[in-house]
Amino acid sequence: MKKVAFVAPTFPVLSETFIRTEIDSIESCGHDVCVMTFEKHLSAQKFSYPIYEIGESFSFNFLARISPSNLYNCIKFVMEQQSMPKRSLFYHSVKLASQMAKLNVEHVHAHFAQHTTSHSIAAAKLLGISCSFVSHGHDIYEHAFDIPLKLKRSDFAVAVCNDMKEDFLKLGNNNIKLLHCGVKTSLFKPQSKLKHNKIRLVFLGRLVEPKGVTYLLQSMQGLCETYPVTLDIVGDGELSEELKQQALALGIAKHVNFLGPKEPHWVQENLPQYDCLVAPFCVAQSGLVDTGPLVLKEAMAVGVPVITTNIMGCKEIVAPGTGLMVNEKDATALAQAIERFVRLPAEKREQMGQEARRNVERNFDALKQARVLSRWIEAAAH
Repeated sequence: MKKVAFVAPTFPVLSETFIRTEIDSIESCGHDVCVMTFEKHLSAQKFSYPIYEIGESFSFNFLARISPSNLYNCIKFVMEQQSMPKRSLFYHSVKLASQMAKLNVEHVHAHFAQHTTSHSIAAAKLLGISCSFVSHGHDIYEHAFDIPLKLKRSDFAVAVCNDMKEDFLKLGNNNIKLLHCGVKTSLFKPQSKLKHNKIRLVFLGRLVEPKGVTYLLQSMQGLCETYPVTLDIVGDGELSEELKQQALALGIAKHVNFLGPKEPHWVQENLPQYDCLVAPFCVAQSGLVDTGPLVLKEAMAVGVPVITTNIMGCKEIVAPGTGLMVNEKDATALAQAIERFVRLPAEKREQMGQEARRNVERNFDALKQARVLSRWIEAAAH
């Protein structure tokens, strides 16, 4: 099987567990894997695969191995793209190619369709190996650079939801694959809930505009005094202080707990104890939007129903009977959905959680998704 290099801007990143999940799963399929990154973060977490910072080593012997045709293909791509300084792109791509050549990499797979993909394509052209990339949201709908060219010059591109795939297909390329981000169902498992007399809601994610937390707080105002509900907000971000002040102004601060960011193991251990995950995603003014939120799948995997909005990938994740969906940026509709959930009999809420778990096992298991990606990598022409 091909040795695969995954390219990411920085690694590891707490909020980007989807990258680690995919790498682990591809490795489980039998591939030898490594990570190439522009910024390697020190981490106490142990990885079974090596992580290299791009440019930390270089072999001049590599230059003699570059064929004229591969050099031409690389330079052609560099000159075609418009989003990066061409000299810098070529310089760092040569460094990346040198490192991958030393490691005998046979396929390179980039996360995010920005500079990581540009460098991966250019380096792959130099080496004469196959390459692919996966897009996630901001790199397509907020800061998109040279997307038609990257689609054209890669062996295949992965869209994480149907809407993104349709947008790619409009650009006239037929090398588009659809693959939702997967969940390690062996790690995210349902647990018996501890007895409590409140309905425990949770939001999990970065505190930024497209997560829609401001609408969640608005929706809670009329519910907290009527129903025994609490809301835990897990995460941090640029809106953290603003949201805390909003909770105070709405008079719901005693019902809302801001827990800050948590490590993945905390999520795995504590998420099953909540009654419902509320994730009111929305399209930000900049165009940024979540295209296939992993947190929905993680909650469903542990048997927790979800309440979210009917945008992009969300509507492909929440099947009937596994949760509720409302229009984005509609605090009233969100409040009504939460009220509807709270008023359900405990048995019905438990049944929704069980169906949510089955939905993830059928459609979003990380190892099943990785086997599909592995077949595409193996079939790539170079």
